[in-house]
Amino acid sequence: MKTEVRHEPVPEMLGRKDADNGQWTVDACAPVRGNPYTDIAGRKMVVPVSQEEVDRVIRAHEMTHARVSPVETFPQWMSRGIASETAMRMVEEVRVNYLARKAGFNIEILKDGSELASGEQLAERGDWSACVYTAVGYSLGEAGKDFLTGVRRVNREWGSLLREIMKKVEKEMDKAFKTGKLASTQADPQSGLAPLGFAYTERIAELVDRYANPPRPDEDEQDEANENGDSNDAGDNGKDGEETKKADAGNPSKKAPINKEEIKKSQVARSNGRSSVAQWAELKVRKLPLTRHAPGGLGRKRKAMDMGRNPRRIGNALVDPQRRIFDASKKGNGGVVVIDGSGSMSLQTEDIVRIVEASHGATVAVYSADTRNEKDNLFILAQNGRMVTEVPPRSGGNGVDAPALRWGIKQKKNSKTPVVFVTDGLVHGLNQGYDDLLAMDCINEVLRHNVIVRPNVKEAVKALEEIKSGRKPARWIPNCWQGTWERATGKKMKSIRLSKYF
Repeated sequence: MKTEVRHEPVPEMLGRKDADNGQWTVDACAPVRGNPYTDIAGRKMVVPVSQEEVDRVIRAHEMTHARVSPVETFPQWMSRGIASETAMRMVEEVRVNYLARKAGFNIEILKDGSELASGEQLAERGDWSACVYTAVGYSLGEAGKDFLTGVRRVNREWGSLLREIMKKVEKEMDKAFKTGKLASTQADPQSGLAPLGFAYTERIAELVDRYANPPRPDEDEQDEANENGDSNDAGDNGKDGEETKKADAGNPSKKAPINKEEIKKSQVARSNGRSSVAQWAELKVRKLPLTRHAPGGLGRKRKAMDMGRNPRRIGNALVDPQRRIFDASKKGNGGVVVIDGSGSMSLQTEDIVRIVEASHGATVAVYSADTRNEKDNLFILAQNGRMVTEVPPRSGGNGVDAPALRWGIKQKKNSKTPVVFVTDGLVHGLNQGYDDLLAMDCINEVLRHNVIVRPNVKEAVKALEEIKSGRKPARWIPNCWQGTWERATGKKMKSIRLSKYF
């Protein structure tokens, strides 16, 4: 009788910088979803041990967990309140699969056949949040494709949106991997927590939470409106309220436009202290020590002249009939750069430094609020020809987008001073999701003061270079803002297409 060979993993061989290693216990199980697991703290692993390819990939998945996932610090990551437990667990599965795929394992085959039916059931229930979290957890493999097929059979629009969310998550993983720290088990220098690689899981999970939990009308407000006979809210049959709920979930075919009157009502509710209405946190400004010289100035121009002190253009003596070999410098209007430093922006310290260095002579600030807004949330990085040597750690949330932008607008030297706003447009209050009212606040400031919006460091630096050369950058508006504008006004907003941003 032939004895089956057991292929057991050896987690003792794995090394970590945040925990000591030791003897592990490895037990066998069937290759069925939910059976394999890894207890890093208890040093126990349960995995299938046959020579089948799917068993081999499952073992690679659990070994990657043992190598990079939090040991005993997960509750501390949870206590930060940046992302939900569900989102972090789902995104951690994506990070582990991503790293296993980079190691050469075919994670595409990780599925058990239940994914298609799961997609159909969740879509029939109209559970948008569960659809988002499940789709993210199934990312990077055939399981995700089957799940989307099931969702599309019930709701084609949801299927398209979920596919874009899955692409966004994978794109964020690509960015994180390029930093070389996605698998790091060192302590995070900002939070002091380990492993450092899990900080990327937390950041992406915060983004997933916002996709999964868009703002919805408060049920108490709906009931009060019905009692007052408000025709704009749900009527006797309750269909409008259900359509609004689906619209907030991102279904384009069910969107209920937000007109000016509804925006005014939201503003009144906010002024009356209704906690259910999204609102900005208090802006807390801190000017950091500006110890480094930042020469030059945005918008400054040089012009060839035939008179002057230093012949900087000596070559013109041969090619210019007027022999304009001197330079005349025209003072620029300065500039202001406001940077969204929240987690969804994926900004590293070196990215902010690049923006500061490209903004010589400008006022540059980065903002990011913590979950309780107990700390300073806007930091001045450069001003009056001086800049910081190091960029401070940030809290990871939004909370003060429009107040920070208004602060930046007030720093203008004159009406011609350019203002650049570096943001992906996913603005929200403290511990809240994207909100049309708050987005309209930002949009109005951008349009009223001709603010130049750019989605990332690369495009921001390009815009700053254009300003330096005396050109006016074209207008770009985030996709989410364009949707908000159309719902609020019924009109489409024109802007240039830099690239495909979700």
